[in-house]
Amino acid sequence: MRRSLRAIAVLLLLAVVSIPAWARRAKHKARPQPVSDGELAQTAEPQAFEVCFSPDEPCGTKLVKFVLGAKKSLDLAVYDINLDQLVHHVALAAKRMPVRVLVDLRQSKGEHSLVTTLIKAGVDVRYGRQRGVMHNKFIIRDGTMLETGSFNFTNHATMANNENQIYLDKPEVVARYQKRFEEIWVKAKPATSSPMVQELPPMGQTSPQAVPVTSDLDGGEE
Repeated sequence: MRRSLRAIAVLLLLAVVSIPAWARRAKHKARPQPVSDGELAQTAEPQAFEVCFSPDEPCGTKLVKFVLGAKKSLDLAVYDINLDQLVHHVALAAKRMPVRVLVDLRQSKGEHSLVTTLIKAGVDVRYGRQRGVMHNKFIIRDGTMLETGSFNFTNHATMANNENQIYLDKPEVVARYQKRFEEIWVKAKPATSSPMVQELPPMGQTSPQAVPVTSDLDGGEE
């Protein structure tokens, strides 16, 4: 009788221990990627005057598609960046064209930031220098088309926040943004890497897989 009770107790203990572990594994497997390869392949490149609202629409995917359309240059000004697919393709673009990235110094040192990954990949990154934060969020592609809005280039902005994007090709508007970028760039401090390095997949991959998302909720303003 005692042996039977002891066996039942052991089985109950194993059940209590194993169920939470199973639940954690199931939750991890179910967690979506902010930008998937499949969604990227099916998404059209954003056109002029197109708008996007997250989290109901795939704004992160549209942003990556916009970057993929670059042929001559990319200028990014962003408070923070941790969208893995975006970081990957910005780094790849820097191998074949001029790419400049302006970021906020304090935010780029955050736990979930992928700015260091860009630096390690050889991207020209600078920290905006001003009294407040470098709070811009825009990309100028080939000097002729612009993405801007409230949308931070982060996992949380893609999957949780209510954010907006707009794509524009009006020459006078793009020129204003380009002028502002140059003004900040010449005063900005060249970035150096920090100990917090998150590696990209190999740069030579033709069909890169997304870097695993490190957290559902990222630090700082997302």
